[in-house]
Amino acid sequence: MAYEDEEQLEAIRDWWRRNGRAVVAGVVIAVAAVLGWQQWNAYQERQAAAAASTYSAIAGAVSEGDLEAAANRLESLRSDYGDSPYAILASFRLARAQMNAGDAAAAAETLAWAASREAPAGLVEIARLRRAEALAGADEVAAALELLEPLPDGALRARYLELRGDLLVASGERDAAIEAYREAMAEAGSQRRGLVQVKLTDLGVDPSS
Repeated sequence: MAYEDEEQLEAIRDWWRRNGRAVVAGVVIAVAAVLGWQQWNAYQERQAAAAASTYSAIAGAVSEGDLEAAANRLESLRSDYGDSPYAILASFRLARAQMNAGDAAAAAETLAWAASREAPAGLVEIARLRRAEALAGADEVAAALELLEPLPDGALRARYLELRGDLLVASGERDAAIEAYREAMAEAGSQRRGLVQVKLTDLGVDPSS
């Protein structure tokens, strides 16, 4: 029995001599991977917290009517945390304030960055729509129409079509506007559909025909 134990022990020693370094290396790599993943998660959490803090500062500046300070902080947010959704959301916040202040051109400029980002599709589609609205407010109808292409799928499609109709009306293209409004009606929810019907009526068109 003692002989068998010694034989097994020697076999273990021999295996360790041949494979020990690989085992240790594997353990080290596994531990490093776990630690690296934990550090990466912690870094991501710190980045998200910092971006959220800057967004709050921008929202505060907007609420106080200090749009210049908000714009400066937005530049910092984009520079430091440009991949964060907070950068796009802050752009929306500032652009809305600029529109309310009657500065559609500034709002369009603020939204240009957001509309060009590789962000979640929903946010980019909202940014394109809002920038098109701002461009329309700045009397840049042709640029606004161009920005609406391509039309998105999903919930925002009706709003894009409706805005296209508004812009075509502004351009004097009545027939094309009617077509856009009809398409918007087919896509819109009940509340928005009623507004589009009013716009068709204003053009002398029976929405039910």
